[in-house]
Amino acid sequence: MFYALLAAIPFVLALVLMVGFKFSSGKSLMTSLLVTIVLVLAVWRMDVPTVAAYSVYGVLKSLDLLLIIGGAILLLNSLKATGIMEIINEGFKRISPDPRIQAIIIAYLFGAFIEGAAGYGTPAALAAPLLVGLGFPPVAACAVALISNSTPVPFAAVGTPTLSNMTNLASAIADAGMDKDAFTAAVTHKTVLYLGVAGLVVPILLVVALVMFYSTGRRVKSIVEMIPFCLMSACSFVIPYYLLGTFLGPEFASIISSCIGMVLVVLAARARFLVPKHVWYFYDIEKDEVIAPKEIFGSISRRKLLRAWLPYVIIAAALLLTRVPAFGLKALLNSASIHMTDILGVQGLNYDFALIYNPGLIPFLIVAVATLLVHRKDMAPGTMSGVFKATGKQLLAIALTLISGIAMVQIMLGSGANHAGLPGMIDQISTTLVSAIGNAFPLIVPPLGVFGAFVSGSCTVSGILFAPLEFRTAQILALPTASIVALQMAGGAVGNMICIHNVVAVSSTTGAVGSEGKIISMNILPCAVYVVLLTLVYLVCG
Repeated sequence: MFYALLAAIPFVLALVLMVGFKFSSGKSLMTSLLVTIVLVLAVWRMDVPTVAAYSVYGVLKSLDLLLIIGGAILLLNSLKATGIMEIINEGFKRISPDPRIQAIIIAYLFGAFIEGAAGYGTPAALAAPLLVGLGFPPVAACAVALISNSTPVPFAAVGTPTLSNMTNLASAIADAGMDKDAFTAAVTHKTVLYLGVAGLVVPILLVVALVMFYSTGRRVKSIVEMIPFCLMSACSFVIPYYLLGTFLGPEFASIISSCIGMVLVVLAARARFLVPKHVWYFYDIEKDEVIAPKEIFGSISRRKLLRAWLPYVIIAAALLLTRVPAFGLKALLNSASIHMTDILGVQGLNYDFALIYNPGLIPFLIVAVATLLVHRKDMAPGTMSGVFKATGKQLLAIALTLISGIAMVQIMLGSGANHAGLPGMIDQISTTLVSAIGNAFPLIVPPLGVFGAFVSGSCTVSGILFAPLEFRTAQILALPTASIVALQMAGGAVGNMICIHNVVAVSSTTGAVGSEGKIISMNILPCAVYVVLLTLVYLVCG
């Protein structure tokens, strides 16, 4: 028990610093990394070169993910700078006058698309201001944008949270005698199953939040009449989400399924299919009046809209061509890899980096640069360099968190190689959890995922913190490791509804600063409902 408590110090310290002292996740994890190094040297008595090797290995593992994130952010910044994102947003404004339907199309489906393409808080930050522009009260816009930003999260930025967990668990997967690609496929399948089946209720939860907080009468009817449209919208996204995640992998689940969902739901809304005859509007309780929807003037040609969507069409096509083995490009791109064996003399500690296979380079970077070049005549001088500078600043802010967290976990995973004769740090904690909780352990995994995302602001960081521990505990309990890691991913995704970082970020983009507590209070119940449902799906499906 004593050594388990010592081993848990880095995790507890990171959480205490983030929650109690309001440290950033980067500073918190850097501090925890330094404490981890002190513990493994002083208590576990690891050799300094071995600790250095695992630290370097963690940094190298971070490079893959940072390139993906950097490419995704650059693409989004490029689309904003060229005015393309504004055209896409304007196109959404003309579909339906009903705020409930607008929220489903923009927050749930368009938000899922942006999550699949970019991630890292961008969906809510883009969707919420767009909803405010349509007449949504700022708090309502923030709440529905965050509720919607849950199901697609594990596959943000072309699967980065899931892939980062697989990267972080690579040595544990290998030690268990499993193939990393097969394990990734199994985790992805379980994640889309849990989040997909339970997530059928997300559009309903979104409508419930709007109606319950912004109506004085006709509440039940305003919710019930929307259920058919909500379920149709959920199925339009979730069915492709499940199939793409299961058969093609984590890169496709969110980005392509959201495209399919948007097309189907927009067509249904235009055709008034399952759309309630009654148009619901917001009610301002303080002023005792209905909030009139904002009128939309002008029109955007189909040609202009198609041109605006072209970068995303190219990205989707490029991902399909380079990720599906049948096309032959996947093996070719993977063949040009950087290999490092026995890092700093530690046998079996190997690193591979398939640079040109990384989606941050192909297609994100290429499409972003091409977009800037095509529109360079329409942009003010210095805009292009400003895009790269802004992207660099955003990436640096993320880099410290990612590098520190992955390096810390890799050192803990490698701490079994010590002169103190002690089990590794992760094994110590896992053994103690098993004796304390036993086979009820899966029930606490989703709440752990939610808590990790709540304090760190990231499903990715939540997984970095807890997935290795949960993987090892599952092994000890003879539970399916892929299912447990998938539960962690699902919990981390749902935690985005209420995570502090996202709430602060989205409130600052909508003029809702000071209303963070109200936003979280609106989203706590949807978050709890989602966690209960995905836990039930696990208990039924395994």
